[in-house]
Amino acid sequence: MSRIEARLAKLGLMLPPAVKPPLGVILPFRFVRVTGTRALISGHSPQAVDGSIAGPFGKVGRELTAEQGYAAARLTALSMLGSLQREFGDLDRVSQWVRVFGMVNSAPGFDSNRR
Repeated sequence: MSRIEARLAKLGLMLPPAVKPPLGVILPFRFVRVTGTRALISGHSPQAVDGSIAGPFGKVGRELTAEQGYAAARLTALSMLGSLQREFGDLDRVSQWVRVFGMVNSAPGFDSNRR
């Protein structure tokens, strides 16, 4: 087990297996593409520990609370780390992050500072 995976386990976090899209859905892209010494990671969504797409579903500030949004963001990050682990075999091979771009599906007017 890599150093990073051991740290995740110590925190009680598990990397999900490859995503299981709904029946009949074919994803037309790879989740990780390695170009030289860089790995480009495509869009991910929250995943349950069995690899299925995790809910609850909706917009933060309308159907979801900010806390549910934070939980979904955590599951999305674990999904991304799981994809990297499958691509590299070892998360310790990741030496740095160059850019992180995340999007949150939030309702118009949602402001996480006004909870």
